[in-house]
Amino acid sequence: MLQSAPVLTAPDFKSPFKLTVDASDVAAGAVLLQEDDEVCYFSKKFNKSQKNYSTIEKECLALVLALQHFEVYVTSSSLPIAVYSDHNPLVVIHKMKGRSLMLEEYVLEIRHIKGKNNVIADCLSRV
Repeated sequence: MLQSAPVLTAPDFKSPFKLTVDASDVAAGAVLLQEDDEVCYFSKKFNKSQKNYSTIEKECLALVLALQHFEVYVTSSSLPIAVYSDHNPLVVIHKMKGRSLMLEEYVLEIRHIKGKNNVIADCLSRV
């Protein structure tokens, strides 16, 4: 799927971005999208300490790492970023104490999706 044409598209900074994120036991994965087109991919293995994080911490870390990686794109738009995660507690992260201050820089609309619909980010988090 990642190798089929068209592989990636150029971003349109007048259109809203969508970000799908996922974390496994060993890595984080994310895809930056617009409409139904993939703009960029991201995958990063967790270090030894990060592998010991709880599930919610790994999912939040996946979001933070993805936002940092895609910063040049997502900060160029004033529109909210729709974030999709198959980890439902991430939807209410803005209400949690001790959340990442880094997340406050962005206007995020975090939404839950079924794991079977988060295929690319899920695949990237298991690399």
